[in-house]
Amino acid sequence: MKDFLSIGEMGSLFGLNIQTLYYYDSIGIFCPRQRDPKNGRRKYEFDQVYELATICYMRKLGYSLEEITAKRRIQHVHSSLESLRKRSEELHRQWKELFSIDEAIQRKLAFIEEEMKDIQPDQITIRYCPERAYIAIGEEELIYRQNSFYFYPTIAFYEGSLKYFGAYLYPSKGPLPEFVKEDQIRRIPAGDYLCGYHLGSYDKVPQTMEHLRKSRPDLKLEDLTVNFNILDQFVENDSSNYITLAQIRILE
Repeated sequence: MKDFLSIGEMGSLFGLNIQTLYYYDSIGIFCPRQRDPKNGRRKYEFDQVYELATICYMRKLGYSLEEITAKRRIQHVHSSLESLRKRSEELHRQWKELFSIDEAIQRKLAFIEEEMKDIQPDQITIRYCPERAYIAIGEEELIYRQNSFYFYPTIAFYEGSLKYFGAYLYPSKGPLPEFVKEDQIRRIPAGDYLCGYHLGSYDKVPQTMEHLRKSRPDLKLEDLTVNFNILDQFVENDSSNYITLAQIRILE
């Protein structure tokens, strides 16, 4: 085994770009023990591979270079084990969060793909809908801080002067996500709904709702209008291409 390694050889051992090793040297986190006095070329003693392996290990655990520098100053077996336990807890928390985001994304994908199969923009129909669950996320001033607004299909509820929002837990059948608390869940009742589509930006939605109500004066309709965002700002850049499904429950 060689006594010294060049920067290229050290990088090759770990699959690291030599620019990364140059940077590690510049910030003092991993420096060669010798330099050629004539050309300044870096020479790493072979046992420095263990030092670099530790840095790579901690990077794989998700620590920043600043955290690695701080932890290595005080590293011993007890602190290392405690650090591993805390890191495991943090990774588990991140895993649960990522899993919940993926679960929401899968629901949104399924909802959009299903709704896009049968869009008839100019038709007003009556559709039977089963009970549907959603997460209550409140009025517009509150929604932008909530993850559920960004990842689930959005529902906008209009009732008189009130406007509030929900995150649709599509599909309605099957168990609810385990990370959603029961007190967050609201349900849209099953029944026959008068349905129509709004195409374009949301500022014209009230006009579409009014047109939908006037289209069937023979029906007794609920005051609440439920609007499902099929194509919204998260999947379509041009607001003129937004598609919203408006539904009003028909009362007996």
